[in-house]
Amino acid sequence: MLNFKLILQMLLFTTTLATGNVLWKYGIMNIGGVFVNEKTVLNSIKDLLASPYMWLGGLFYVAGTFYWFALLSRYNLSYIYPMTSISYVLAAIAGMFFFKETISFTGWLGMGILFIGFIVLSIR
Repeated sequence: MLNFKLILQMLLFTTTLATGNVLWKYGIMNIGGVFVNEKTVLNSIKDLLASPYMWLGGLFYVAGTFYWFALLSRYNLSYIYPMTSISYVLAAIAGMFFFKETISFTGWLGMGILFIGFIVLSIR
């Protein structure tokens, strides 16, 4: 039988992570990218710290981390950690909608396999 409560909890957790990543992507795009070399690393850090998208994305990650702690208090790590793979699916779909990224056939196939694994893991 599917554990619908766990499915909803994991979707909430992974949506929080995916939202944080979407906000970080917006923040990075708004500052023109992050470049790591001796001349630009300090400017990139300054720009990142000044971006509200980066701060908001960080808040989503902090909230998600605390929710993860709650999940770890209720479930075995070996049971729920593999279920976090659904966050890859959510992030890829968000990239497609928000950033007009394309997903290849093999990308869709891989995400389908991850989704099936997520459902199989939720059966108890």
